[in-house]
Amino acid sequence: MTLYRRILMAYDGTEHGRLALEQGAEVARTNDAEVHLLAVLRLPASLGFMQEGYPQQWIDEQMEAVRKTLDEGVSRLRDAGLEVTGYQREGEPVIEISHLARELDVDLVVVGHTPRGRLARWWHGSVGTTLLDELRCSILVVMPREGEPGASRDA
Repeated sequence: MTLYRRILMAYDGTEHGRLALEQGAEVARTNDAEVHLLAVLRLPASLGFMQEGYPQQWIDEQMEAVRKTLDEGVSRLRDAGLEVTGYQREGEPVIEISHLARELDVDLVVVGHTPRGRLARWWHGSVGTTLLDELRCSILVVMPREGEPGASRDA
């Protein structure tokens, strides 16, 4: 029985994101699932308040960085023996992940988790936690194991 037919992985190029790719790839192989990878450029709210809006040169540079991150993720998944379709978006990650998940009618979304202190979580929120309220499918939030890079929770 195939549990997941279509999987969407969100990737940001961090160590936590790479760990999520590895685990998501294993789930995809086990389920012979169709794989989609999304990289999102989060536009800082402070730039949106500028009278001129976002500087186009800055957006172009940031989108190029996101494209490179996406290309890296696609390459990692292909090296793991998977066929993958990549997507690049700009906006709020939770919204972009949710929209693409609905558009593709995925069964599972895979995201990495970056442990943060309570103050940082309150200030910035949590993509994984917010996605729980937005998605209509299962979500795998990949956590670093004790002793792995980034596993500590600094305040």
